[in-house]
Amino acid sequence: MSLSKCLNEPPRWRSPALAALNHINSAAERVLSKWPDVVAEPPERDRDKLVADVLDRFQRNAWADTRMSLVTSAARALFDSERRDRPELAGLRQFYVEEIEASARQVFLGSMFSIYLGSFVQDGEHTQRLAQALTISKERQSMRWRSLMEKIPHLLSTKKAPKAIAALMSRMEDPWLGLKELGLRSPHAPGLMDHAHLEYLKLLQPELNGREAMEKLIRWLKPEQQEARASGSAEAISAIIQPWISKAPPPDDLKYLTENLVGLYGDPRVSLGVAWAAVPQSDLTVFMRWMTGENIRFFLDVVSTIERDVEDGHMWEPRRDFWLGLHNRGRIDAAWVAFSDKGARVARERISTKGSLGTLRFGHQTAGGSRIDTSLLILKIGKKIVVEGSHSYKVYVFDETNAKVPKLYLPRYDCEVIRLTDGGKAKSHQGDWQTWVLLNI
Repeated sequence: MSLSKCLNEPPRWRSPALAALNHINSAAERVLSKWPDVVAEPPERDRDKLVADVLDRFQRNAWADTRMSLVTSAARALFDSERRDRPELAGLRQFYVEEIEASARQVFLGSMFSIYLGSFVQDGEHTQRLAQALTISKERQSMRWRSLMEKIPHLLSTKKAPKAIAALMSRMEDPWLGLKELGLRSPHAPGLMDHAHLEYLKLLQPELNGREAMEKLIRWLKPEQQEARASGSAEAISAIIQPWISKAPPPDDLKYLTENLVGLYGDPRVSLGVAWAAVPQSDLTVFMRWMTGENIRFFLDVVSTIERDVEDGHMWEPRRDFWLGLHNRGRIDAAWVAFSDKGARVARERISTKGSLGTLRFGHQTAGGSRIDTSLLILKIGKKIVVEGSHSYKVYVFDETNAKVPKLYLPRYDCEVIRLTDGGKAKSHQGDWQTWVLLNI
């Protein structure tokens, strides 16, 4: 008995009376939202066993009592990146292709359509064979898949499908929601959507010097109540940075981009995660420069807010002009902030005010007593480490060769330990302290 005959036997029970359509539709929507894929992803530990089970049935032509869930789960494993090119499985892959061409079972066909989307490799042999078989069987597909093919006519073209989806995305205000409304229930799914994502970046990049396109891309990378997109994240980061290689974004856009990219993919100074590790060094250098300036602004904004009621507000303006002036002249190589508990609270409050997905990372200043509210700005300037502080803390300059000098990007600092470190030079913010700093760096 063939698989097609076994799986296409008509049901022997009588269908119950249909419930009201609105109840069915709403229930279906709830199910699809929670489990959007037709075929569940089997655990890696089970995949070889699933394929071996179906291969044995195929070789023996023994399909009696075969469950659809076994057939479709094995297909997910058979066409994944680990198994779709194994020569010993070529016969079984061809068998599935022929079953797609012959089957009238919509559950099976829909499952194989889902597998085509999820295992898509542009011009890949297995993708082309699945596409050809699904084209033959498209009139037998369920309404969901036929509707999707009508909305995306090139969906079964291995050459045109990614660009066709990207073109649709470029016309959508919110591509995540727009694609779901089209019928692509998992817009961040692997396979075809990985390719479409890269094509979308190409279309969007010329507009990424404008805030509207920036926000559109950030929404696509991190839809509401979803994890940030991982696949293609390095390419997305580069697309965001590329318009600003030779000039800095406007201040509000610079803050928006740095905070959101750190919120999405972490701080590359603290941990070079998967996304940042794949970003070209030239683009990463630009972003690090952005981070340096933003950390200086971050520190100045927070501490000036805290000290507004305890010191004259004008005292922070000379510091802002001096440190940002050094940064703008390319003198500051890196910057890191260590906030007191009060400073950390103010820093976190800033997240909700700008609608960003995160805030810049920072360390904590742990000294107590009279220094409990002191926050620190640690700077690398050439071969010097400079420490600036709030609440009448002096500015300290150390040679970076000093073994006890405070390092950047640590989680905790004690401002009293820094103050008592041998080899440092100190100056209060009295008189022409700026010239003193310039002479000592």
